[in-house]
Amino acid sequence: MYLRAEPTVGHTRTRRGFTITEMVIATFLTAFLAVLLAAAVATFARPAAEVDCRTRLALEASLAAEALARDLGGFSADNSGNPGTLTQYKFANWSFSSDGTTLFLNFQGTSPGPPYLIVTYQQQNYQLVRTQLTSGVQTVVASHVTGFLVQADPGNPNNVQIELTLTYPDPSSPRRPFPNFSGTYVFIGVPPPP
Repeated sequence: MYLRAEPTVGHTRTRRGFTITEMVIATFLTAFLAVLLAAAVATFARPAAEVDCRTRLALEASLAAEALARDLGGFSADNSGNPGTLTQYKFANWSFSSDGTTLFLNFQGTSPGPPYLIVTYQQQNYQLVRTQLTSGVQTVVASHVTGFLVQADPGNPNNVQIELTLTYPDPSSPRRPFPNFSGTYVFIGVPPPP
């Protein structure tokens, strides 16, 4: 004798979809993970922005120092880029405006004595601008400049002290992120050997 179980006829419930409790828990977990992710991004974004700002300041200061060192090196190239001879385009002297906002570098021309080839450095619209007065050619040496002051070196009056203040981003920038960095660099110009 064999017994066979007959399936019961009734209502069996099949589940389709999620219950409201499962949806609330999934939403809560997703929001919690989003908050943790946002906190992690904010934690790493600020140091990255600080490194970017400090790097930009150091780069601009380096560009200004290189341009000043090139001009204070003893000779200047003429308008065509030819270096000239040892008597041409030789550094003669420097001077600065009474308020200390402009540095004047005088170079010997093609013949001894005046007229000199004059190069100036001054701040214009948050930029350090080098101008060759003879030709009128202007070159932006550094950006983000918020201060430029030239004076005699207190330790040695034969030298010149150049104080350059850089701020990133500069006040004219539409991009004003937090943080705002500023650095002051002091360069000492020494007359080249005769």
